[in-house]
Amino acid sequence: MEILQFYKSVLGVTDEALLQRLMESSRLVLFEKGQHLLDSEEVTTELYFLVEGLFRGFFLDSKGREVTDCFGVLPGTPALPCSELFAPSNTTIEALEESTFLALPVYALYPYLESNLNLMQIYNQMLWTSLKEHWENKMAMVQYSAMERYQWFLRRYPGVIDRVPHRHVASFLGITPVSLSRIRRELRCLSDL
Repeated sequence: MEILQFYKSVLGVTDEALLQRLMESSRLVLFEKGQHLLDSEEVTTELYFLVEGLFRGFFLDSKGREVTDCFGVLPGTPALPCSELFAPSNTTIEALEESTFLALPVYALYPYLESNLNLMQIYNQMLWTSLKEHWENKMAMVQYSAMERYQWFLRRYPGVIDRVPHRHVASFLGITPVSLSRIRRELRCLSDL
């Protein structure tokens, strides 16, 4: 997809002057499977928006184990740290398959965040969408059984189970890989009835 079309149709940028500024600074970047877009404790210098592919955000628990916090699947999904732009990231962002991102240097965007209404609306929508998704994830994790969480995951992220290592899904759902295998086996048996 062409960068200009991506800004217009996926991100919703309508201000022509802003489009021109963004186009001057933007580029498409290909990340290989397993490559990190951003490491924990790193301060982001570029904002990445998914064009095609799949990524996850993760952090380390007290024992040094990776805990998957989120998945990015839809075009336009920002691959951003959970913290503010100029603070060290508390998560690592990893491409889970070969993925293309629109990269925009923070310095090119930040000066316009407060002065451009179109950009402010887009930024607020992204924050709202991210907050909504994280609350939905949190509620599912505490209100559903392990089986219900897995079924929710299948609805929420259709097809992702076949695209990522199951240990990442298990981590995201707060269960062990062994439990995930058992749940998948139980569901297959139920569907065979």
